[in-house]
Amino acid sequence: MELVIIVLIVIIFLLITYLFFIKRDLKRITKSIVDTKQDDSNKLIHSEMSLKEISNLIKEINILIKECNNGKISYNKKNKHLRKMITNISHDLRTPLTSALGYIDIILNSDLSELEKEKDLKIIEERLKRLEELINSFFEFSLTISNNKEIELQNINIISILEECIAHYYEDYKNADRKIIFENTKLKYQIKSNKDMLTRIFDNLINNAFKHSKGDLKIKIDYQNHLKITFSNIIIDPNLDIDHLFDEFYTTDISRTKGGTGLGLAIAKEFAEFLGGQIYATRSKNNLNIILEF
Repeated sequence: MELVIIVLIVIIFLLITYLFFIKRDLKRITKSIVDTKQDDSNKLIHSEMSLKEISNLIKEINILIKECNNGKISYNKKNKHLRKMITNISHDLRTPLTSALGYIDIILNSDLSELEKEKDLKIIEERLKRLEELINSFFEFSLTISNNKEIELQNINIISILEECIAHYYEDYKNADRKIIFENTKLKYQIKSNKDMLTRIFDNLINNAFKHSKGDLKIKIDYQNHLKITFSNIIIDPNLDIDHLFDEFYTTDISRTKGGTGLGLAIAKEFAEFLGGQIYATRSKNNLNIILEF
């Protein structure tokens, strides 16, 4: 009988000791979870005991920690991306506004005929309408991105959109004694895309070539396994780094002297990727080739 009592006492002692260590380990796990939450760290939880149930619990907790950390990284990346896009867009809106202000200055400070003034006023009207379109489309775009909505795609004639953008810059190139040479073999080519975003891509590429190159701009469309549009112009700056050409705020010395912000091509790249395409640059002798593919 005494032996049985002694055995029971030993068992009870061992159970109490075991429960003590379990309780201590659970307290340590709880403290680790609290510390991880307060420190906003990605530190995982560990156990000092090899109990299967506790190991399984810790395994599930660590999975949740990893998922939360991945969610935070994704959120911060999207938030940073959105802030940069809004900054880029706000800078990019200045292009038609600056152009309109330039024509207004000419009208106010030059001795123009009524016919010339009327012509310039029409150009100003076109620039301001263009600005209004950009503001509306970019506002809608920011809502689309911030709300994680799918970008609205529809069947559109990409040739028509590109021709509209070329026509928009016709006067600017003509006044600078330059041309836009458009090589194309089709009048119509349907793709599923977003008109506003495509227009912004073409605007940025044509405007970038006008501001930061010389001579004519050559635009060529190839129809093979996929749609390929190449924008070619003469390079002014021999130190142009095509590997960083699409980086945000990348500018050369020549770009800075012309008031460039280095944002146009970054926006074009972002929009192209949103539409499932890609954009990249190559260099051949003195020519810069910016290639857009879908």
